[in-house]
Amino acid sequence: MVCQHFPRLPEGGAMRSIRRLFQYGLLFLVGCTENIPNPDDMNRYEKAVYDSDRWRSDRARDEARKPDQVLAFAQLEPGMRVVDLLGGGGYYTEILSHIVGPSGQVYLQNNSLFLRFSTEELEKRLAKDRLPNVVRLDSEFADLKLPEQVDMIFIGLSYHDIYVPRDDPTIMTSREEFFPQLLGALKEGGKLLIIDHAGKPGSGISTTPKLHRIDEHYAKTDIEQAGFTFLGSLDVLRNPNDNYDVNIWNKAVHKNTDRFIYLFEK
Repeated sequence: MVCQHFPRLPEGGAMRSIRRLFQYGLLFLVGCTENIPNPDDMNRYEKAVYDSDRWRSDRARDEARKPDQVLAFAQLEPGMRVVDLLGGGGYYTEILSHIVGPSGQVYLQNNSLFLRFSTEELEKRLAKDRLPNVVRLDSEFADLKLPEQVDMIFIGLSYHDIYVPRDDPTIMTSREEFFPQLLGALKEGGKLLIIDHAGKPGSGISTTPKLHRIDEHYAKTDIEQAGFTFLGSLDVLRNPNDNYDVNIWNKAVHKNTDRFIYLFEK
């Protein structure tokens, strides 16, 4: 049986909760083919991923991204303030929004380069106050305009972009310009969570402009030298069969690259 779209009920705190209960009940009643765990057995990260408001197109991306495991690794909690830096259309933003809840806040930041390919998606995602605890933040590298005293900054598959030269200097940056802004935004003990495409070991950033990959050992040292303390790594997105010599958009590896996940602390 194919999952059906559900009718929309009026928005607002109480009605939003009623609608979610209603939708969860319908999922079980219709016997939807998607394997949804019992809500009583889920942790907060799984509940965010299986939230009934999420789009089916987002859910189709979950298997390759494992967002519940990634965000559990960062120990994100309700009430936290988080920046989804270079967050594109907001796939992760929405999950972060559900985890931090109404007492928390998520800032979805993009520069003009990322807005070229994500504006339509993010505007649809945020339309009609759909995610009321999310703030859209459009800003360039030179002045990211990040809020202060945030609990976490998340950079999903975009850290390497600070080492990619561009024709337009507005959408370029340097580590000397970039990292101090992150440090200035995070509170003491705040976390920096990085996911990125692994490059050939020992390659540093030599292939980054062409392949959009970065040597993970270089990345660890680079971020530590910027003033962060390394807390650990997570291997749920590793792919030992990846070909480090091809561009991340090559159809042979697209959406299936070897990805490292690093967690740092200010």
